[in-house]
Amino acid sequence: MSQTITAIFEDGVFKPLEKVDVPEHKRLKITLANEVDRAAGEECSLIGIIDIAKDCYDIDLSVHHDKYLYGEVPC
Repeated sequence: MSQTITAIFEDGVFKPLEKVDVPEHKRLKITLANEVDRAAGEECSLIGIIDIAKDCYDIDLSVHHDKYLYGEVPC
């Protein structure tokens, strides 16, 4: 069974931030992923992309999305 938990790394040890049901000394494989910090109330949405798209002269935003998001992208 796979499970995703949030943990903090302190003093060379991963410490879960919630209760986990794992027997003592159980060997586990851990995959590390950075957690993205978001401001309280900030939501992940497409509103920013839509705002960019309404000002674009190009009909197909999907083809040139990097250009519109990040400026000119070198080839």
